[in-house]
Amino acid sequence: MTDNFNEKQARKRANLQKKAQDLQKNRDKYVGNTKNESNEKNAKIAQKAKNISKQTRVQKSDTKKVNLPTTTRRGAVVRAQRMISNDINMRATQHIVNIPVNKSLFNGFNGEQLTASKLKKLRPEKDSVRVIPLGVLGEFGIGKNMFAIEYMDEILVIDMGSIFPNEDYPGVNFMTPDITYLKDNMHKVKAVAFTHAHLDHIGAVRQLLPEFGNNIPIYATDFTIGMIKRQMEEAVVEVSPNYQIVDPFKHEQIRISKYMTLEFVHVLHSIPGCVAMVIRTPNGNIVHMGDWRFENDPVDTQFDLPRLAEIAQTEGVDLLMNESTNIDTPGTHPHSEYSIGESVGEVMTAYPHARLIFSCFSSQIYRLQLILDEAVKHNRKVAFAGFSMINAIEIALRSRKIKVPKDVIVKMEDIVKLDDSKVTIVCTGSQGELNAVLNRMATGAHRFVKIKATDVVVFSSSPIPGNEPRVASTVDGLLREGAGVIQHGRGHYHGIGPLHLSGHAYYDDHVRLVETIRPRNYLPVHGEFYMLQHNAEMAQKVLGLKREEILVADSGDIIELTKEKKIKKGGRVHVGSILYDNTGNTVHDAVVKDRLHISTEGIFIIVLTISKKTGRLLKTPDVISRGFVYLKDSEELIGKIRHYLRIKIDREVERKVEIADMKQEIKDDISHLLFDSTGHTPIVIPVINEIGVVSRQQKGGHAQKQNKSEQTETPLMPAPSNSKFPRKQIPDTEVVEPRIKFGGRSY
Repeated sequence: MTDNFNEKQARKRANLQKKAQDLQKNRDKYVGNTKNESNEKNAKIAQKAKNISKQTRVQKSDTKKVNLPTTTRRGAVVRAQRMISNDINMRATQHIVNIPVNKSLFNGFNGEQLTASKLKKLRPEKDSVRVIPLGVLGEFGIGKNMFAIEYMDEILVIDMGSIFPNEDYPGVNFMTPDITYLKDNMHKVKAVAFTHAHLDHIGAVRQLLPEFGNNIPIYATDFTIGMIKRQMEEAVVEVSPNYQIVDPFKHEQIRISKYMTLEFVHVLHSIPGCVAMVIRTPNGNIVHMGDWRFENDPVDTQFDLPRLAEIAQTEGVDLLMNESTNIDTPGTHPHSEYSIGESVGEVMTAYPHARLIFSCFSSQIYRLQLILDEAVKHNRKVAFAGFSMINAIEIALRSRKIKVPKDVIVKMEDIVKLDDSKVTIVCTGSQGELNAVLNRMATGAHRFVKIKATDVVVFSSSPIPGNEPRVASTVDGLLREGAGVIQHGRGHYHGIGPLHLSGHAYYDDHVRLVETIRPRNYLPVHGEFYMLQHNAEMAQKVLGLKREEILVADSGDIIELTKEKKIKKGGRVHVGSILYDNTGNTVHDAVVKDRLHISTEGIFIIVLTISKKTGRLLKTPDVISRGFVYLKDSEELIGKIRHYLRIKIDREVERKVEIADMKQEIKDDISHLLFDSTGHTPIVIPVINEIGVVSRQQKGGHAQKQNKSEQTETPLMPAPSNSKFPRKQIPDTEVVEPRIKFGGRSY
C-alpha cells in the first residue's frame, strides 16, 4: 500500500516538473512581442513555474517529516494554548475599555446591551453639553480620574489621575488615561482644573500636563498647586504651566471660555484644599463633587454645603456627578479627626516610657497636626520619616495648612541622642509596602531605626482591600521583634479609641447631600461598577428620579446634557490606559502578556548552530529552560528533544527551507512534544545561528590594516540619557505614596 502511494507521488512530481520545463522553453516564443507585453507574459510564466516548483518541493517534504515521539494530538495542544492565551488576555487587558457590556437598568437603554450596531447609530447633538469620562468609571480599581466637559468648540478638563495595577500586571508601576481624544481636539481645550491633590486625581500630571503646553490655565487651590508642582519636578519634558490659584471661599465664577464658567466650592476630605466644582453651561449647571465627606467637628474649615444649597435653590442643578466610594457603608462617620487626636494622646499616656512609632498616610496633614499637638502636651519630640511625608509637610507649611510648634521636630539621625520616652516617629508604610519606611524598620534595613522590644507601633489607618496580607506580614515582623502593635479597629484588645477616619462619605451622608441639592439628573462617578450601580439605586430611592434621569456610564461614554435638560448617551470616544514601569517608560500590552505567560508556563529556548555551507549541525543543540523545568531533572525529555532536532536538521538539508519556516516548524513540534510530556505550554523560542566558512584574511595576518585617519572610534557604551526617572509610586487608601528616597536628606 505504501509503495503504491510513493509511486503515485513520484509520477505526480515528474509531471509537474515536465510542465515547469515546458513553460520555461515556451518563454522564447513571447520575445517577438512588444516589450511591455513580453515582460508581463514572461513574469506570469515565471511566477507559474515558481509556484509549480514550490508545490513540488512541498510534496517532497511531506515524505521527509519527522515522526514526533508523542501520543497527544496536535488539536489538544492548540486547545491548551488557546485556553492559556484567553486567560492571559483577560488578565492583561482589564484596563482596556472597548464597548462595555452594560445591561444595567440605568445604562440609558432601559437595560438593553449597548452593541456596535447601536453605537454606530448614536450621534451627539451639536448643541448639547458633553460629559466624557476618560477614566475611572466602571474600571477595575478606583483611580485614573479624568473628565472632559465639552460644548461646541470648548473643552474643560477635570483632573489627571493615575491608577495602580494588581498582580496581573507584572512590572507595571502605574497607569494613566489614554488622552488620544484630547490630543485630537487640543485646540478646543480652554482650561484644566483639579479637585484635590491625591494621586488618583493628579498622579498623571507629569506625563499628561506637558501635552497641554504653557498657555492653557491650570486652576486649583494653593495646596493642590504645590503638590502638582512637586510632581512636575520629575517630568521628562520641561514645561512652565500657567498655574492659577483659586480661593474656594470667594465663590468666584471664573470665565474659562465664551460659554462656560467655573466655580470652586470648599469640601472636606482627607487632604487640604479639596473642592467641588460648579460648571455653568448654556444647557444648565453641572456640579462635580470630587471626593468628600461630612464631619461634625472638623480640624479644617467646615464643608461649604450652604453654598451648594444656595446654588441649587436659586439656579438649580441640572446634573450632579457624585462619588461612589463608600456608598455601601451604612450610617455616617461616628467620629472626627479630633477623636483620633484624643486617641493619640491616650497612646502617649498609656506608654510614657516607650518609643512610639505612628504610621499613617502622608496626605493626612491634619492628623499630623494633631500628633504634633499631642507630642507637645506629653513633652515629646517628633521625627518624620518618609520622602512623600516630608514633601507633603513642606507644601502644607508653605500654604499655611499646618502649624509646627517650636522645638518639637528633630532629625531622624538625632533620635539616638534622646531617651525613648521623648521620641515619637511618624512614618509611611501603614499598608505594608515593601519600600516604605515602616517595613524597612521591621526588617532592620532602616538607617536610623532598629525595632526593639520596648517600642510601640501604632497603625493610624485601615488596610486597603487586597493589602491585608502585606499588612499582616509587617505586623508579624514587628511582633517577632518584640514591639507592641496597636491597630485601628482593635480597641477591644488595647482599649485605645479610633485611630483612623475615612475620607469618603457613607450612605447617610450621600442621602443628605442629594436631598440638599436635588438635581434634575444624576451621574455616579469614582467607583467600580457595583459602586456606581448602588449609588444610582440610592438616588432613585431618595429623589424619586426616573431611570432615564440616572445614568450608570463607562469610561469613554459620551453623556449628553441637552437643551431640554435631559441626559442621554451620545456615542463613545477612544479610551484606555497607558502603562508605565518604575523608570517612567511605557510598557506595551504584548509585553505584559508575555510576562504573564512566562510567569505561569515558563520559557524554553533552543539554540541551534548550523553550517552555512552544508546546513548541518556543528554542535549539540543547546537547551535553556527558565520557569518551566529543571534541566538536571529532565534529562530524558531533553535527550528526546535533541534527538528530534538532529533528525530534523538532517532532513531539512535536502528541503532547503527558509530559516523562518524552519523556526516555526521547530516551535510547533517542540511545543507539541513539551505538552505531551509535561502538560504545559511554555513560550518556545528557537534560535538558529548560521556559521559561515572563515576566510584566510580573517584567519591570518593578510588582512590589510586601515589607516588611522580612516578609523572611527566607537564608544564602548552609549552616552547616558538626560531623562529624569520618576520615583516608583506606592498606593494607599487616600493617596498613593512615592518610593522612599535614600540619601541626600535626613528623615
